[in-house]
Amino acid sequence: MRLKETLLGTMAAIAMTGAAQADYTSPTGWYMSLGAGANWLQDGDLQTNGSPGTAEEFQFNEGYIVSGAIGYDFGQNWRVEFEVAYRDNDVDAVCYQTGDCFTTSAQVWELSQMVNVLYDIPLGGNWEASVGAGIGGNLVALKNWTSLEMDDYVLAGQLLAEVGYRFSDRWQAYAGYRYMMVDDPNMHDLTDPLYVTEFEKSEHSLLVGLRFDLQRDGAAPPPRHTSSGAPRQFIVFFGFNKSNLTSEAARVVSEAAAAAKEYGSASITVVGHTDTVGSNDYNLRLSMARSQSVKEGLINNGIAASMISTGGRGEAELMVQTGDAVKEPQNRRATIDLN
Repeated sequence: MRLKETLLGTMAAIAMTGAAQADYTSPTGWYMSLGAGANWLQDGDLQTNGSPGTAEEFQFNEGYIVSGAIGYDFGQNWRVEFEVAYRDNDVDAVCYQTGDCFTTSAQVWELSQMVNVLYDIPLGGNWEASVGAGIGGNLVALKNWTSLEMDDYVLAGQLLAEVGYRFSDRWQAYAGYRYMMVDDPNMHDLTDPLYVTEFEKSEHSLLVGLRFDLQRDGAAPPPRHTSSGAPRQFIVFFGFNKSNLTSEAARVVSEAAAAAKEYGSASITVVGHTDTVGSNDYNLRLSMARSQSVKEGLINNGIAASMISTGGRGEAELMVQTGDAVKEPQNRRATIDLN
């Protein structure tokens, strides 16, 4: 009951947070991810129907986790994924009610299958954070124990937090945290079928990994700049719900920086824009993130930060006039004006 209440409450909180900041949009595509890291299995209390003096706690060494997922990005921050993870921890010691402990070569390994719901939060530039929750099943097994065996499949749930950095239009590196809870698996005594022990467990995982978009976002027009004599304005386009620079967008930013140096621009103004998908507040923040990404690109190309001013218009100044909630690639842009 505690597991179910915790997960339901967390999912409700994530849903309310997301509803206050973004509107639902049509799907933007599939992705896959792979990660690995460290796993800490908390010391687990044992509740048994045996006599006093039987083991009452497992103590564990640090272990490892390997996970893989395939997911679907619905746009406007929401995504759902199916994750499979393998965890492995050695038992450090077994302690009895008498206070005595002894070491053992026993091992607990797990194979979980979870459906995760995540909400992505843009942090500016190519950075974003994610929070979420998942529910599913977990196969828990105890190995290398002389008298007890455990091979039990139980209900499981987890809370997730991640921070990611998008280093290309389809690749993202991430670092993540998982807190997994499960219903108590049962262990059985091989010498006495009536001897059953419930194992109370939860665990923490830290992992790093890569995420790859299996399909590109809706096509945007090629990045371009206006050309009438000396170029004074450049236009950079972005993917749907993205603020990172694609390789072509980075090339246009480089051209703008070169032109500013060549023609001796005194200042540069960068203004971000969005299409009409999403709330006004969200789009204003997204447009600011786009202008900040362009500014960082200009700085990387040798332009002094003091020369650059940034701003965002959200969906207020559309290049192509559309109705609400319309994905228009030409409206997902930032302008670079050389003054």
